[in-house]
Order: sequence, then C-alpha cells, then structure tokens
Amino acid sequence: MSLTKETLLAERRRYFVAANGGISLPVAGAVYWTVLGVLAATDAVADWGLTAAMLSGLIFPLGLVLQYPLKAKFMGVKSPVSGAAMWSIVTINFLWPLHFVVISAVPEAAPLTLAIGMTLHWPVIGWSYASRVCYAHAIARIAVVTAIWYGIPEWRFTGLSFAVAGLYLMTAAGIALEVAWTRRQLNRDGVNVGPELESNAVPA
Repeated sequence: MSLTKETLLAERRRYFVAANGGISLPVAGAVYWTVLGVLAATDAVADWGLTAAMLSGLIFPLGLVLQYPLKAKFMGVKSPVSGAAMWSIVTINFLWPLHFVVISAVPEAAPLTLAIGMTLHWPVIGWSYASRVCYAHAIARIAVVTAIWYGIPEWRFTGLSFAVAGLYLMTAAGIALEVAWTRRQLNRDGVNVGPELESNAVPA
C-alpha cells in the first residue's frame, strides 16, 4: 500500500486507540509530581532538585506497571510510527546536564526547567497518536508553570508541582475520552484496531 496522508493518519489513530493513548504514563507523571509537591510542602526544598532528578527515573517503570490495571499496554502495540514517540522520550533525557547546572547554581529555577524540559516530548507523542489532547497538555503546561513561576513566587515549588500533577490527571482523563471518540471513528471507517498491523496500516 502506498503511503498517503490519509493512510498515515489512519495508522496514527489506530496506534493511539490500540495503545489506549499510553494513559499509564501521564498517570505515572501525576504520581511523580504529587510526590514532589508533598516534599516541597514539607520544607524539603533544599534537596528538591536532586530528589526530583533521582525520582524521575521511576516514571517510565511506574508507567509500565500501571499499563496493566489501566489496560494501556502501549509497549505491546506495534506500529511504524511508534519509534517517534519512544525516541522523543529518550531525547528529553539529553537535557539532564543543563538541569544539573540549574539544580546546583539556581535551585529555585529547577521546578520551572524540569517542568518545561519534561514537556518537550509531548508534541511528538501528540503527532504519533494524532492526539489533540497531547498537544493541549504541552501548551497548557508550559503556560501554567511559567505563570506560576513568575507570577506567584511562593508557589514555585509546592504550587507548581501540584499544578503539573493536576494537568497530568486532566490529560489522562482527556486522553481516555479522545481514545473512545477515535475508536468510534475508526470503527465507522472500518479500520482494524488490533494490537498488530493489519491491512489498514501503512507499511514500515
């Protein structure tokens, strides 16, 4: 089958539904930022940046664990577009040298740089899934954390962390609704939404 915009879009949407929007990852992100908010609220601000850095490595494993109860086994879904999302997650880790500079030199800016730096893969994931909710998450998150950091300095650690956690939970709910809507559209169009590539999927 030749690659066209229509077949590529159909595959991206099929991948989104088959993976259930990878919903376990934003839930894992919400847990991570909630923990950071609690730490900030208990006056553990001095070591907040280093703690955030160390705990960040648990987000993806937690997402893998949560994919079973949330029925979002994204790792088992095969698609020619899946590599874009996975590599975008890898590339945000290239920012860690800069994060550590901020954590050591300007620790009060760590919540802002981490919140934005860990958002950069969302537009790519949004493209891979053909998900407007993912795009909205990136835009809303950058706007909210920037507004908090500049507008409400006393909330730079606690308020910002809980705000990101809340955005993650809203995103997870939005993704669930978008998956249901997309599934109905694909069923109407006769597109197979199985875990493996079928005749309606584009070639690799």
